[in-house]
Amino acid sequence: MNKLSTKRFDSIDGIRVIACICIVLMHVKANLNFSFSNDVLDFIVDQFTNFVFLFMTISAFGMCCGYYEKIKNNEISPVDFYSKRIKKLLPFFVFLIIIDLIVEHNIPSIIEGFANSTLLFNFLNKDLSVIGVAWFLGLVFMFYLLFPFFTYLFRNKKSAWFVTLIAVLMNIVSIYYFNVGRTNMFYSFVYFCVGGLIYLYKDNIICIFSKSRIYGIVFIILSIVFYFVLPSNNEYLLLLKWILLSASLVCYSISYNSNVLNNKITKYLGIISLELYLCHMVVFRALEKLNIISLFSNNLLSYICIFVMVFIGASLLSIGFNKAYSIFEKKVLKS
Repeated sequence: MNKLSTKRFDSIDGIRVIACICIVLMHVKANLNFSFSNDVLDFIVDQFTNFVFLFMTISAFGMCCGYYEKIKNNEISPVDFYSKRIKKLLPFFVFLIIIDLIVEHNIPSIIEGFANSTLLFNFLNKDLSVIGVAWFLGLVFMFYLLFPFFTYLFRNKKSAWFVTLIAVLMNIVSIYYFNVGRTNMFYSFVYFCVGGLIYLYKDNIICIFSKSRIYGIVFIILSIVFYFVLPSNNEYLLLLKWILLSASLVCYSISYNSNVLNNKITKYLGIISLELYLCHMVVFRALEKLNIISLFSNNLLSYICIFVMVFIGASLLSIGFNKAYSIFEKKVLKS
């Protein structure tokens, strides 16, 4: 096995953190009903919602790094594979659901909380209000369920390209016939395919990009320019733009050991990035109920301060839960 097949790509944690920060920035702005005086800045922050596509690409690449060879070579059992995935996702998510039930304590919240706790709620043709941002978790868990099949589909490069082409057609058909969006796997599967392709070609990518850092930087700059130059109201172009942008960022992160992307802070925040994503709106709603979001008369100052409080609060909540659950697991579950 090639050494790169077992290498951990530490700089990708920094990309996760960037994506998480951008999504939190967008959600805070949207829920404050805040607009900048600068239309360009408004447009840029509003576009941060699409960083979920980058998360999909990273998720697929990370899953391939951890499990592709093991599943392909029958080195991991279904019990071990699914146990690890559920253990990673479910405890913190159930914790957030319980918080919501305590706050709302009504029948719809109980029913939707139950649906959420199964992790199968993306099979429902309905948006759930309990932990509204959790649609992404449901989509990722669906990908986990499909991952052994995904490994079969991506068993070689020729098959992977054919499946990716089919996924592009699925994305287009989902928009113009089935009228479904990014919360549906039929629409979003192509972004997971991009992560799989990057994994299959990672040795070639690293070989080319590692010759000079300028290659990776130029790729990112060109993808950003391409994103903002082309029209933003065309779904075909949105697909192409985010495939290029996601690919450029992931390719850069796996090719270079960047101190900006790979350090103690980004490594830790990268590990809890999914928890940060899931709980940041819970923290925002708590600040909202405490009337903290209306303390500042200046809109821009309010936006910056609320973002900082939300991000710090979500980080502390994620870290605190993980430490508490680790103690609970050692003393209770394994006793």
